[in-house]
Amino acid sequence: MNYFRFINSLAFERIAGSKDELDAANIIAARIKELNGDVEIENFKFPFSKINKVDLIINNEKYEVKGFHLSGNIDQDLEVVLIDSPEAVKFMDLSNKACLIPCPLNYKFYEELAKAGAKAIICTSGSLYDDLSKTDLQENMLRPRHLEYGKIACFAVRMIDAEKIALSLPAKGHFYLEQEEDEYESHNVIAKIKGESEKCIYITAHYDSVRFSKGAYDNATGSATILALYEYFLNRKPKYSLCFLWCGAEERGLLGSKAYTSEHKEELDNAILNINVDMTGVTLGHDIACVTGEIAVVNYVDSFSKEIGFPINVSQGVYSSDSTPFADNGVPSISFARLSYPGGAAIHSNKDNGLYLSEKKFNSTLEFISDFLNRILSSHVFPIDKKIPDNMVEEINKYYGRKNK
Repeated sequence: MNYFRFINSLAFERIAGSKDELDAANIIAARIKELNGDVEIENFKFPFSKINKVDLIINNEKYEVKGFHLSGNIDQDLEVVLIDSPEAVKFMDLSNKACLIPCPLNYKFYEELAKAGAKAIICTSGSLYDDLSKTDLQENMLRPRHLEYGKIACFAVRMIDAEKIALSLPAKGHFYLEQEEDEYESHNVIAKIKGESEKCIYITAHYDSVRFSKGAYDNATGSATILALYEYFLNRKPKYSLCFLWCGAEERGLLGSKAYTSEHKEELDNAILNINVDMTGVTLGHDIACVTGEIAVVNYVDSFSKEIGFPINVSQGVYSSDSTPFADNGVPSISFARLSYPGGAAIHSNKDNGLYLSEKKFNSTLEFISDFLNRILSSHVFPIDKKIPDNMVEEINKYYGRKNK
C-alpha cells in the first residue's frame, strides 16, 4: 500500500473526544484488519467542557472571542488592565480585575495572576499581520497545571483586537462565559506483533488533530508511518515483540499515552524502548531524533545515521509528544520527526492541509526508521539499556511541572 496516500484518509478535523476522532481510529483499525492483524480499540475518559455562550464587551464594543474550556463560568463587569509580563504582576492590585496579557497563557503567567486575585484573563491569538479571512481564532483549554492554582475565567481574542483594547485603556468590560464540564471519551488503537522474546518495543504516534486543522502533517504523517512499519514487520518474526499504539487526545496533553502507560504498568515491565513518530514528510524541513534516555543512545542513533548516509540531528531531551509518558515510566524513548523551517509548513491551524508534504521525504524518513528498527531487532544483545539518566528525570519533572527531589 502507498502509505503516503493513506495520509489523505486521515486528513480531516479529528478533535479529541469527537465522533471524527473515533472515525479516524476506525480507519486505522480497518487497515490493520485488512492485513489480517489483531487490533484493539481501547477507550479512556478525560475532562472537557461544552461552551454554550461567550461574550466580551469592552467600552461598549463587542469583540470576537473564544472562551477557554475548563476555565469556569462568569457573568460580571470588570475593570480591564494590561499586564505585560509575569514580573509586572507584583506592581499592581489585580483583585477583581480582568487582565489583558499580550501572549499565550503559559503556566508561570497563570500562577502569578491567580495568586494576585485576577478575576478574568484575556489572552491573544495569532499575529498583528494575520489575514482575518483566512485565520481562525484558536480554541484553548486550561490544563491540570493551570488548575492547580484554581479556576480563572479565560478568554482569547485576536492579536489585532488586543492591540485595540490596550489602546482603549483604562476601560471596563462585561465578561460572560457559560460552559458545562463533563467527561469525554477518546480511544487508543493497539496492534501487537509477538516476537521471539516477551521484551517489547513500543511504536507510537498520535492520530488526533486540533480544531480547524485537517492535521495532515501533524500527525496523519506519523500515523501513516507507523502503520507502514506495522505492515512491514507483521510477516517478519521479530526477535523482540512490537506493540504499535496510535494515541488519541495527544493534543489535549498527551492523554492517550498517559492513559495507556497508567493502565498497562505491568506490561511496561517488558518494555525496552519507545519509538515515537510525530510529523514527517514535509518538503522543506530537516529530520531530527530526540532521545529521552542515556547519551549513549544519542551516539548510537547518530553513528547509525552516518553509517547509512541519512542526515539527521540527534539530541538528548524531552520531546512534547507521546514519547514523554513512556520515558516518565522508565522506558527510554526516541521521537523521530521531520520539522519544517520558519515560514514553511504550519501546524495547529487550517494551514495544515497536506499541501506541502513530499512523498519522497515521507518515504526517506520511513526507510530510516525501518532500517534503525531492523538493526536493533537483529542485535545479539539489545543495544539500549533500560535506563533514564538523572538529567532526563529532571527534564521530565520540569516538563510536567513537578519539583525535583
